[in-house]
Amino acid sequence: MSWYEVKIKTSEMAIEAVSNILCEAGAGGVMILDPNDPDFHNQDQGKWDYYDPQNIKLDFEGVLVTGYIEKEDITESILEIEQRISELGGFGLDAGLGEVSYSTVNPKDWENEWKKYFKPFRLGDHMVVKPSWETFEEKEGDIIIEIDPGNAFGSGTHETTSMCIEMIEKYMKSTDTVIDVGCGSGILSIAAGLLGAKEVIAVDIDENAVRTAKENLAHNGLEAVSSVRHGDLVSVISERGDLVVANIIAEIIVMLVDDIDKVLKPNAYFIASGIILSRISMVTDKLRESGFEVLEVIEKGEWAVVVSKKSV
Repeated sequence: MSWYEVKIKTSEMAIEAVSNILCEAGAGGVMILDPNDPDFHNQDQGKWDYYDPQNIKLDFEGVLVTGYIEKEDITESILEIEQRISELGGFGLDAGLGEVSYSTVNPKDWENEWKKYFKPFRLGDHMVVKPSWETFEEKEGDIIIEIDPGNAFGSGTHETTSMCIEMIEKYMKSTDTVIDVGCGSGILSIAAGLLGAKEVIAVDIDENAVRTAKENLAHNGLEAVSSVRHGDLVSVISERGDLVVANIIAEIIVMLVDDIDKVLKPNAYFIASGIILSRISMVTDKLRESGFEVLEVIEKGEWAVVVSKKSV
C-alpha cells in the first residue's frame, strides 16, 4: 500500500463539499489553505486559525484542499473525485478551478505536515478547538474541544460549523436531547455535550464519519451521554429531540424537513446550515410550507444558518 497526497484547487464556496469528497474517498482528514479567510487576518482579536502564515501563499485565485489517502492504486479514486467535483455545480456550488493532482508521499512526512496547519481557534462564545499537542492559556469560561488533525474535516473552521455552534449556545438547554444529522467529525455533537446536553444522538451515512465521531466524542469524555449511528435519519432514530441540527446542504435539508419533523418534540428547535446564500429561500419556503416558524436567518460569508421551530 502507498500513501498519496491529493490536492484540489477549488473555491471558498466549495471547501466543505470538496473536503467531504476527499474524506469519503478515504482521506483521514484534510488541510485547507484559504488566503481569504478573515480569521487569518484577525489574529490580534484573540482568534486562532489552523494556517501556518508561511504556507498561505497560493499560485492561483482560490483555495487549496489537501488530503492523504492510502491505496494500492489511486487511479480509480482520482477519477471518482474528479467526477464528483464536476457535479457540484448541480448543487449550486462553484468548484472554482476544480483541478485535482496527486503524488506519492512518505507517511512520516505527511504525519508531521498536519501539525504545521492545525492550531487552536475559537468558535462561538466559549468553545476552543485544539489538537492534543497544543497548549495555550485558557480564559475563564472556555470549553475545550480536542480534535486531532487526522480528523480535521469538520473541525469547525468553516462558517457553517461556527454558526451552528453559536446557535446551539443560544438555544440549547442543559435538559435537552440534541440530534446531530450528518455529524461528520462530530464537532457539533461534542459542542452540545460539553455545553451540557442531557443526551446527544449523532448520525451519518458515511461509516468513516461514524467511526471518527465516536472516537472524538470518547476523547472528549462524552461516551456516557452520546450515541453515534450509521444510516439515515428515519431508519436509525426513534427518539425525539429538543434540538435538531443539520449542517449539510440546502437540497438535502429540504428533503429532510418532513422526516426531521418526526424526531422533534413539541416546541423543539431545528438548526439548519450548509446553506449558500442563493438557497436560503428554498429552505425557508419549505420550512414554512411544512408548518415551521422561521425564527432567524444568520449569514456569514457565502453561507447561512436557519433556525426554526414547530409548535405542534
